Order: sequence, then structure tokens, then C-alpha cells
Amino acid sequence: MNAVMPQSVRDKLTAYHLDALSPAWIELEAGTERIKSLGGSWHTYFPEMPSTGDAISDWCVVLQGMLPLQEDFELPHMQILDGQYTDILAFHHDNADWLILLDVTEHVLQLQQYQQAANELHLLKDQLHHTLGRYVGEEVAKRALQGKLTFNAEGERRVITTLFVDIRGFTTYNEKVDAQEVMNTLNAYMNCMLEPILANHGLVDKIMGDGVMAVFGLVESDKNSVENAYLAGLGIQKCVRSLNKKRGSAHQEVLGVGVGIATGDAVLGILGSHERRAFTAIGKHVNLAARLESNARVGEILLDEATLTALENTPDYQLITLDLKGIGKSHAYSITP
Repeated sequence: MNAVMPQSVRDKLTAYHLDALSPAWIELEAGTERIKSLGGSWHTYFPEMPSTGDAISDWCVVLQGMLPLQEDFELPHMQILDGQYTDILAFHHDNADWLILLDVTEHVLQLQQYQQAANELHLLKDQLHHTLGRYVGEEVAKRALQGKLTFNAEGERRVITTLFVDIRGFTTYNEKVDAQEVMNTLNAYMNCMLEPILANHGLVDKIMGDGVMAVFGLVESDKNSVENAYLAGLGIQKCVRSLNKKRGSAHQEVLGVGVGIATGDAVLGILGSHERRAFTAIGKHVNLAARLESNARVGEILLDEATLTALENTPDYQLITLDLKGIGKSHAYSITP
């Protein structure tokens, strides 16, 4: 006979996990971004205590433009202080707007280990492996040695296709499930995101929490960057569907992913200090791909026009208009494979 867990035990478990996240709360004046009251472990997030009447965006710049609250939102893995990662939850309750801050630094540092593992798939296998491999992926290092990539601060400009993919609902899932189970689940979905990217000649730029950024157009292939990125997006959604079918049969919670792909000019290069360097891509089309991904629904791939028109065979799509943050109204092409 399965007994229901007593509420007192549930409360103790909730308090135990919340204490580990050093929660702080901020009550805002209705319809404004001004602080009405605050409490909890505020010192974890601010060097000194904010005052009532202060604008919270003056203390937390990541909230600029997000308030006053129009709808509930979550901002995972924000860096308010150097070396510290915070989940920010905003919601309306009892005629007031509230912000909850949770310290997720330890969790984020664990997730960053996946980035290192993905980059190691490309490390050189000879002496160059020891001199360049710990800083960049194998393909980037190979092209740098061939003079095809720039290692200085100026970088190199070229047309690339960028893909972003992210797990939907992962923050909520993370809050209600045991940490070991969360890690196992993340590993399963991360495999579904990374393997199609690498199989289609993509380069993993970075892993960001429960999402991945990949660049296409640097690794040699018989297909162009657009085709490879689109095939990777299809492969990701196919793998996730297969994974969810297995998880559903095993009575495990299923999650979905959204994919955004954009093509255009970007500056490529190696950034960082002497001790730590990393490959990166910078440009408005990179930002566009990220915004498309953030608007993609579960199971959906959103393309920009440059990507769609460059495909050899145009897939069935739905033309939609999105108001993208920092970009404005933009056309996007929705594909649900």
C-alpha cells in the first residue's frame, strides 16, 4: 500500500532544498519596478542592502526593460555578481509583484562540465593536442594552423549558420526532482542535442545550462552550412521524440526542446586570457538565432529567411511574425518535423 507523504515531511523537504539555494524575495510596488520590501538571503545577491523605493533594475541590470511586470517570467542562470549564478522568478501574487532569487552557482558549474566534454571531442591527437587542444576544439585548431582562422582580437569575418537549442521547462523540472535524477535527465537530453550537431559537421561553441550553441560552416563537409544546420535541427527533434517515447513508457517525465537557426555574417575568433581561451562567434545573425530559439515551441524549429531560402529543398513551413527582444518585428519560418 502506497501511503501519501505527510505535509509536515513535505514542508521539511521543501525548506531543506530552499535553504541550499539561499532564497531572497523582493516585493515590488504594484505596476512599478520599485522595491516595497525585501528579505531572505539578500546579501548573497547584493553587496549592500537595497532601500525601499529604489528601482530594482538599478541593482540588477538584467531586469532592465523587463519591468513593470506584464506576465510571469523566469531568468535562469543570470550573473548578478561575478562568479555567482542566480535563477530569477517574477510573478504576480496577492495584488503585488514578486521577485524570487535563488543561488544556483553549484548547479551551473556542474553543467559547464558538459561544455568541456563536448570540446574534448575535437582535441588534436598529437603534440598539438597538448598545446592548442585544451583551449579550442580540434577543427578550430586545425584551421588555425592552416591560416584559415584568426587567433587575434580582431577575429575573422565570414558567413556561417548558427543553431541554438534549449530544453523547455527544465528549470521547473529541476526544482521538483532530486539532483541526481536531474543530472541523469540532462545527460540524456544533452546527448540528443550534441550528437546530431557533431554528426552534421557542426562545432559546439558553448553549452549554456540546459542549452547548446553550435556553429556550422567551419568543418569540412560535402553540404553547405545551412543544410548541415537544418539536418542537425531535424536530428535533434527526432532524437528527443524517440527519447520521450522511451521515458514515457518508463513513466518518467518528458521534456521538449526548441531550435532556432539563422545564417549571415559573423566575426569568428579566439577570446580570453593567456590562461583560458575559447572559440566564439559574434554578430547580429548569432543574436537572431538565439532569439528565434527562445521563441520556438516544443518540437519546433524556427528559421530566418536567409536559412530557408538557402535550403536545397524547401520544407513545409508556416510564416509567422515575431517581436524579438532587441531586434523588433521579424519574419520567421516555423517547421514542425
